[in-house]
Amino acid sequence: MDNARRTLLLVVGTLLAMGMVMVYSASFVVAEKKFGSPTYFLQRHAIYLIAGCMALAVASLFDYHKLTRHWKWFFGICVVLLIAVLIPGIGSKFNGARRWFSFGGLTFQPSEAVKPLMILAMAGWLVHARDRIGTFKHGFLPGVAMAGTIVVLTALEPDLGSAALLLAVLGSMLFVGGVKLRYALPVIVCALPIAALLAYKKLGYIERRVSDWWVSVTQGISADPLGSGYQNTQALMAQGSGGVWGTGLGQGHAKLLYLPEAHNDFIFAVIGEELGLVGTLSIVALFALFVITGWRVARRAPDMLGALIALGATLCIGLQAAINIAVVTQSMPNKGMPLPLISYGGSALVFTMASIGLLLNVAAHPPCDAPPDELGATPRKKTTLGLPSLSTASGE
Repeated sequence: MDNARRTLLLVVGTLLAMGMVMVYSASFVVAEKKFGSPTYFLQRHAIYLIAGCMALAVASLFDYHKLTRHWKWFFGICVVLLIAVLIPGIGSKFNGARRWFSFGGLTFQPSEAVKPLMILAMAGWLVHARDRIGTFKHGFLPGVAMAGTIVVLTALEPDLGSAALLLAVLGSMLFVGGVKLRYALPVIVCALPIAALLAYKKLGYIERRVSDWWVSVTQGISADPLGSGYQNTQALMAQGSGGVWGTGLGQGHAKLLYLPEAHNDFIFAVIGEELGLVGTLSIVALFALFVITGWRVARRAPDMLGALIALGATLCIGLQAAINIAVVTQSMPNKGMPLPLISYGGSALVFTMASIGLLLNVAAHPPCDAPPDELGATPRKKTTLGLPSLSTASGE
């Protein structure tokens, strides 16, 4: 699948280059004011990008069949990290959430590391349990227990955005992997709405964000434009002022301390202001091409293991990009989540690159429709979804 690998590398390289440019453009004012150097954030972003390239190389060069043999270890590491970050004195608390480990001037967010690790762990377990995956006791319950443990621990930080993203990704992998939908329907219909309602009622900031978003959508103006709705109001003003072609690179005003997190979660608004509708649509088109190519890699993977890994990595990055863009354009309530490959780096950039490395790893293997002598086995069958049948999986 050389064409798929080339396309992925081209798309990722373009997004990373745009990210470097926009991080500097969006951050040089606040960097100069806070740290006395306009390139403060750019330099740190470059360091994280180098670390991310190393993570991509490691994830892409080690055969995914060998990696997933250690799925139990990956799952255990995820659980340990997510429990440790909740312990006072170990995990650091900012803005009411305990989501980070701090090491001097660096921070590490375990929920970001969990994403590629759980993709490997879930894919490895699904292939390991392929002969019993359709049963309730030995298929549905263990799978839901694995995914549920990670989702609940992430939600306890609280980081409901990452929890929802992990739920969508791991749930999709379980469904494609062969877990029966009839077992999952009661959970989807009953448990998820109850959990969402409890979060809405117990966490005041969520209720405020949802209420403000609803007022903005229905009345066209934020209920609290100088309070809870300030960030979204400034983001919409920035995008509106950019028009079709934008004000010009570096010429935007939102980053002049008007828009919080201009170089991070809301960098898409700066792109809209400085590069206009053309710039934002270019970003959307690049992510769409990434998702389409990732889906092609999943469909043509040589075995079920590769298909699940490619599906998980593609969904994880594609959904996160969609959520970020939806928040910045006020298509959904505010949720702090960076735009993959473009927002200011950190553990999110490093482990996003690791997930892309896993996708490239799968793409490096011969596709499923290659002649049998190229694969050393009869090509697997496909389901109506275009993904492989679990009963013909290989690669343990």
